[in-house]
Amino acid sequence: MARAIIVFNPRSGSAADGDDLPRRLAERLAERGMTTISIPFDMRRRQPGTWRRRLEAVLAEGAARVFVLGGDGTILAVAEALLGREVPLGIVPLGTANLLARDLDIPLEADAAIAALVDGRVRTIDVGRVNGAHFLCASMLGISTALARTREAAREAGALRLWGRLARKGLWLLGRYPYRRVTLTVDRRPRTLVTRALVITNNPLAPEPTLYPRRPSLDSALLGVYGVRKGPLAELPRLALRVLNGTWPEDPRIFHHTAPQLTIRVRRRSRVTVMNDGERLRLTLPLRYEVLPGALAVLVPATPEAGAA
Repeated sequence: MARAIIVFNPRSGSAADGDDLPRRLAERLAERGMTTISIPFDMRRRQPGTWRRRLEAVLAEGAARVFVLGGDGTILAVAEALLGREVPLGIVPLGTANLLARDLDIPLEADAAIAALVDGRVRTIDVGRVNGAHFLCASMLGISTALARTREAAREAGALRLWGRLARKGLWLLGRYPYRRVTLTVDRRPRTLVTRALVITNNPLAPEPTLYPRRPSLDSALLGVYGVRKGPLAELPRLALRVLNGTWPEDPRIFHHTAPQLTIRVRRRSRVTVMNDGERLRLTLPLRYEVLPGALAVLVPATPEAGAA
């Protein structure tokens, strides 16, 4: 009898069902003749510890698929254990942004995602890597890393208090966060950019009117590189509108490029903080970004109708 592994993060952004959601998933898999083992995920002490050892032990014994119930950071941690294996990963989104689930056309409501994935098909997607650290969605540098620290500190404060804290922190950072002179080596050509924020995505973003731009392809073996050039603070409302309405490629202050590899150096810095899918890391410069083509097998809805359900 085939076996599935369920990894569940009870601290993810929308994980309100406690242990009931893994049980419901296990019941749906049992209907299809699969046994299951559940492993609680816990990274509060910044150590993979028990959950990672248990996952690798069960994988060594044999598993047909792995399901992860959590946000993008949890998904990344579990996906790293599956790199180099043929076991597909099923994603039940419980985070705030759920970027990878959106790009895979997985329903954002947990029970709908389960219904779509228990009979899903397998496809492979690229994985991004910087100095040996992986990311599935995006790697960020600069002002966004400071905002993320505020978000993590206020995660359990509730949505209204969280957004209030983020707004106050954002205004404070706009007045004080320094610009950096960054050298990007793209297609073997160095380019200098003075900026406070860079985003490198695993496959390029589509210019479309939405808060969460999609990646039309997850297997192009290309990075998307995005930054905002230094300029007047008064132009920020215009830039924000450009991002929201999908016309950002037309703005001269917004840098964007695609490449299979990228090297980043920051003037007068030897180490920087990087956010990979929401997880903070301190990395030594230069940063060397690359794509691992088709490195991760994932489950997706069998049909577009199943994903939209």
